Amino acid sequence: MKSTKEERAAKKEAKRIDALIDAAYMETCAGIQIHMMDICKVFDEGRKAISEGRDLKASIRAFVETIREN
Repeated sequence: MKSTKEERAAKKEAKRIDALIDAAYMETCAGIQIHMMDICKVFDEGRKAISEGRDLKASIRAFVETIREN
């Protein structure tokens, strides 16, 4: 079954947002150890920050500080 133009656009936007979150995490939290099961929570927090218009890097850093292992 072929996907619609809207579905493809939504997937492309989701990938773009995930890339922004990944870049923000790598820039602000590289070297901070977190549990592997918390990675999806970091992305959820990033998506929430973007949707609420908050600063992405600051939001991710603050969240990672609450779940860091080291």
